Amino acid sequence: MTRKGDFVLRQIADEYVLIPYGATAEKMNQVLTLSETAAFIYEQTGDAVSAKEIAKRLGKAYDMPADVNAVLETFRNYGILERV
Repeated sequence: MTRKGDFVLRQIADEYVLIPYGATAEKMNQVLTLSETAAFIYEQTGDAVSAKEIAKRLGKAYDMPADVNAVLETFRNYGILERV
C-alpha cells in the first residue's frame, strides 16, 4: 500500500480532516472529511502491506470485524493511494 501525494491528517473536535499540501494542494483543491474508522485506515496505509492487514488492525482496535476495501478504493479514487 503506497500513499500518493502530500497530506496531513488532523482531528478537529470529533471530526477528522485530510488536508493536501504543497503540489498536492494545487492539484486537489479540497479538504476531505473522514470518519474515525476511515482516519484509522488512512493512518495504517503508511506501513501496512495489504488490505487484509489493515482490516486485521482495524478489527483489533475497534473489536469488530472490518471490511476496508471500500474505504481504500475511495482513497484510490481521490488519488490518495496508488494501486500496487
